[in-house]
Amino acid sequence: MTAGAAAPLPAGHHRAVVFDLDGTLVDSVRPDFLACTALFEEHGARLPHDVWAREVCGRPEGYARLFALLRETAPAPGGSDGQLRRRLCDHWATYMTPAHIRLLPGLPDTLERARDAGLRLAVASSSDGAWVRRWLRHFALDHFFDAVVTGDDVTRRKPAPEPYLRAAAALGCAPSRCVAVEDSLTGVAAARAAGTTVVAVPTPLTRGLDYGAADRVLPDLVGADFTALPGTGPATAPGAGTATGTDTGARGKEREPWPT
Repeated sequence: MTAGAAAPLPAGHHRAVVFDLDGTLVDSVRPDFLACTALFEEHGARLPHDVWAREVCGRPEGYARLFALLRETAPAPGGSDGQLRRRLCDHWATYMTPAHIRLLPGLPDTLERARDAGLRLAVASSSDGAWVRRWLRHFALDHFFDAVVTGDDVTRRKPAPEPYLRAAAALGCAPSRCVAVEDSLTGVAAARAAGTTVVAVPTPLTRGLDYGAADRVLPDLVGADFTALPGTGPATAPGAGTATGTDTGARGKEREPWPT
């Protein structure tokens, strides 16, 4: 086999990796938290990061709860949901920019290794299509992916499984032969409901949450090798090591090896 050529994947093994976008490939999570924090601060209130992580991160419907919390805790009335959303949009315009949104550690190297190993790649995001395509192009990631599913392509967004089911179908793979990579509990729930193997990569803002529903929790994508996961990519000899990186579970606790 020539250098760089992909080894054929044995039948029955995972064939694809499907990535979330926000918080998984690009760090738009911290800019969103900064925008929400600015909204609270201008009303004289404080937004605890654990509340934002639990109620808002990965949950588009969570902003209504955020606005209710602001009205409950702010010294002065915060206005209607519509007024608060318009003001939040002003803060998004400040923080959701190339100056604040960054490519997350381990990329694009992790994508290159997966492609070289013969795995098919997709994006499954609940965000609007224009947003997803904007950042894939901005960071020159779009050419890595065989399929991109956005919120525009589904009738029910995460935590419904539809984004992952559509991504698997677009790749021509059964969901059980896909690995899903997610940062939010909402995304983990969607990937689990779709029947994929779930790898969670929490952000610094969400690491305190319980990711016990994921099959594996990694600190980041640096050195992540999806072909080394049991049931993924080329078969490994008995006794060979498993995935590169830290195998940690919910709240950073050590987990047992992958279930067989």
